[in-house]
Amino acid sequence: MSAPLVGNQLGLLGAGYLLVSAAACVLAFRRGRLALMLPTLAAALLCALIGSGGYGLLGLGLWAPKWLSSGRELLGDSLRGASFDGLVIALRGRVVVIEHPLWLLLVSLVPWLVPGLLVSLTDMSRRQLWLQLVTRSVLLCGLSLALSQPSLLGEWQKLSVVALVDVSDSASATQLASTTKQLETLREETHRRGDDLHILRFAARPRLVTLPAPGVPLPPLRAIQSPTQPDDIDRSGSNLQAALQMSYGLHAPGTLRRTILFSDGNQTEGDVLGEAVAAARRKVTVSVVPYAASSAPEVLVRELRMSGGPSVDAQLKVGAPFTLEAEVYSNIAQSVRIDLLQNGTPNPEDDHRDIELQPGRNILRFRSEPKSPGALTYMAKLLPKPTTGQPSQPLQDTIADNNQAVLSVLAKGRPRVLYIEGEASAKGYLTQALQRENIEVETRGPHGMPSSAKELLPFDLVLLSDVSATLVSQAQMLAIESYVRDLGGGFVMVGGENSFGSGGYQGTQLEKLLPVRFEQEKKREQPSLGLVLCIDRSASMNGPKLELAKDAARATAEMLAPDDLIGVVAFDSQAIPLVRLQRAQNRIRISTDIARLTAGGGTQLLPPLNEAYQQLVSASAKIKHVILLTDGQAEYQGLLELTDQMVQNKITVSTVGVGAGADQTLLTAIAEHGGGRFYFTQDVSSVPKIFTKETTQVARSALIEERVVPKVSKFVELLDGVQIEQAPPLRGYVSTKAKPLAEVILVSPLGEPLLARWRQGLGQAVAFTSDAKNRWAVDWLRWPGYAKFWAQLVRSSMRHDGQRSGHGYELQTTVAAPFLRVRVDAVSADDRFLSGLQTDLEVISPASDGIGLLAGKGDVLLRKPMSLTAPGRYEAEVRLHRVGSFLLRAVHRSPSPNPATPGPVVAESWGTLSLPYPREYLALPPDDALLSQVATLTSGKTIQQATDALVAGDEKIRYLRALWPPIVMVTIGLLLLDVLLRRLRLFGFRPLSL
Repeated sequence: MSAPLVGNQLGLLGAGYLLVSAAACVLAFRRGRLALMLPTLAAALLCALIGSGGYGLLGLGLWAPKWLSSGRELLGDSLRGASFDGLVIALRGRVVVIEHPLWLLLVSLVPWLVPGLLVSLTDMSRRQLWLQLVTRSVLLCGLSLALSQPSLLGEWQKLSVVALVDVSDSASATQLASTTKQLETLREETHRRGDDLHILRFAARPRLVTLPAPGVPLPPLRAIQSPTQPDDIDRSGSNLQAALQMSYGLHAPGTLRRTILFSDGNQTEGDVLGEAVAAARRKVTVSVVPYAASSAPEVLVRELRMSGGPSVDAQLKVGAPFTLEAEVYSNIAQSVRIDLLQNGTPNPEDDHRDIELQPGRNILRFRSEPKSPGALTYMAKLLPKPTTGQPSQPLQDTIADNNQAVLSVLAKGRPRVLYIEGEASAKGYLTQALQRENIEVETRGPHGMPSSAKELLPFDLVLLSDVSATLVSQAQMLAIESYVRDLGGGFVMVGGENSFGSGGYQGTQLEKLLPVRFEQEKKREQPSLGLVLCIDRSASMNGPKLELAKDAARATAEMLAPDDLIGVVAFDSQAIPLVRLQRAQNRIRISTDIARLTAGGGTQLLPPLNEAYQQLVSASAKIKHVILLTDGQAEYQGLLELTDQMVQNKITVSTVGVGAGADQTLLTAIAEHGGGRFYFTQDVSSVPKIFTKETTQVARSALIEERVVPKVSKFVELLDGVQIEQAPPLRGYVSTKAKPLAEVILVSPLGEPLLARWRQGLGQAVAFTSDAKNRWAVDWLRWPGYAKFWAQLVRSSMRHDGQRSGHGYELQTTVAAPFLRVRVDAVSADDRFLSGLQTDLEVISPASDGIGLLAGKGDVLLRKPMSLTAPGRYEAEVRLHRVGSFLLRAVHRSPSPNPATPGPVVAESWGTLSLPYPREYLALPPDDALLSQVATLTSGKTIQQATDALVAGDEKIRYLRALWPPIVMVTIGLLLLDVLLRRLRLFGFRPLSL
């Protein structure tokens, strides 16, 4: 009873006490009149006075004498909180704590003992009755004092010490021997001081060491492993957190808690820093004794990985060579051999290295190439270096389990390339070269170009070679742009007289997409150009045809050099000179004159050709050319004769027919007699491209047809092993200029780009300004590096993101031993999160057949559903019970209407995981920083001798020693004395009045 009574309870208690007191007084008056009633009334009043006063003091705190709480400051925080409602009294250097002071109010019942004796019917003498009164009063006081639970405050410095010893495989025998000596010294010192000591040895799990009798040596910390008697502790890991958690239960209550940690700090499981915070809350002080760095010789393979990072694994396809990196660590210099095995047999391309290891980190690179789709498991293994005629020297090594590392990769099918070639007879050269390099090629002509990005999805790369812009529609260009930017596809434009600027691609979507621009400086020896455009303005040209023809004329004027000459002649039944022959630098005036062109009249071709002839015949230009555009029919008379006369004066003529009404026979004849080209189109929108292409073709300013030796501007991975320095000269290329952010790889002697690339959105665009066939690259066709150059160019540029092709979604892994966390982001090709899938994760042993694995078969070690944690994000965490190399597969199914049957599979995500051996065998240096943090968080320190942790300083444990047991014993003795006084007559008789 320590809590004060509430108002209602206090009122009921007071009323009940008044009724009982009144009843007692009435009975006393009837029994003994005033002689008995007066003592009863006095007892009732005295009891009420003492009780109410004591309750006001102890329960309600109406007044609070300082001496009742004079010892509160000496309790300390923990005891002060536990005895908040009690009395703390300082008495001559001692502190007495009464935890439940309201029980002391039982003393107020002592006055009732007096009338109780007065009505006694025994004939004991009054002296004996008064002795009984004193005995019962003291008995009641003792009972109330015992119920109030008095305690005496005390303090001591007794320690409870728990030593945690790391016996994992990373701890050397020398380190453990030194630790054993320290533990023996610690045991002797704690025994001398009277402190408690427990020893825990731990690795992956902790175990309690049974301490022998004093004088008997400690048992070995690490038992010798044998098949018949294995050690009861898994030494392949270090879990400092589990050891610290187990130590809590070994600390004796009411003692100073000390933990001494012997370790190198290299934890492979758990979070000891997080546990150190919990230890600090438990008042556990952790001191650390770091293991000294081991001087034993050690060599190991730390990791086997693909060069370029984890993303390269997603790019791996059949026939694509790649590089493996083996990271080897040695703390001494020594000679070793490193074998590389592929699926248990020597790697065909590169099977071993003999190397002189230097102390520290050594990187070795191996080349390999998957020959078929499926899983490949590589193993890098350390062996002694063989010597000729002498026995091999064994490795200078301590732990043999870390002398090999494994890596599993998943090779996908062969890359698919869509090859669009403008010259059908030349398509076989590049096609056969790529097929020899395990690349699947689908060759089409210009008319086979898809018009949507979706149609390009089955291909990893699009290669466009020597195709005129007049044969590529705006929709097809936009499809290529979306395929590269949004779907991560690769695009390569290969040169030729119909590519880049010479093919009429200036200002198109493809020029924006490529890393080069098609403008070029005019060469000093380049002849100036005189160009006359003859544009049909007949009534049939009215509308979009005429407007596009005007746009084409303006675009032609824009692309000419300032010193070139241009004229524009409109015609119907007669010729109307819109722009007299003048320098192209007058672009604003020329554009204004072209804008005056309107439709009307019939169609006659002789007048405009004659007008163009008259303007050009006396011009000083070295190249003179006429472009004639019409959509109708005209008389033949005199046309071919005039054309022949123009040719005699070195004036060439090209013709453009628009629509079904154009006389293709006449226009073809004019172009043949005029030494030019005939163009025909049903698509009016292609007219500007035709004009641009023809102008470039005539000017020939973009074509450099001379022997060119490629020079390496930047050596990149696609040139690795090609031996580009031995490549023969090219016989020409298309002149371009690199854009500011482009990566220029090969250049001509003039510094113009031959090979350039850059990233565009999710994909990559590449420009090769020479060709790949028997015109400019005729010498390359006989070069041994031709096929390898193009294969590596294709592989480095193609799409590598499997999720964009609909085959799966990105899978990522994070290892926090012993747990594996797997995450899959399900995002559709149109960037929508797919959150309604049912996804299961499978961990597969790569020892099974690789093709079978791709078909959904194999040794599935573990299967677990993945949870949706965010829009389109599925996650799972699994515990790894073994090491090795694994394949991970996430199977995505659409919801099934029947819960008993799974839904159809919509996608699969693949990944790999390699854990060649436990992290314990990485031969890491002691993590002194981690151990120091643990000590700091728990108010401990880093020490060299374990006995230094026994210094308590001013820290003491305050405790309460209960006083109620002896009081209870005294009270029991008084009870027996009271019984004795009631049964034995000690002082004679007293008379009784009946």
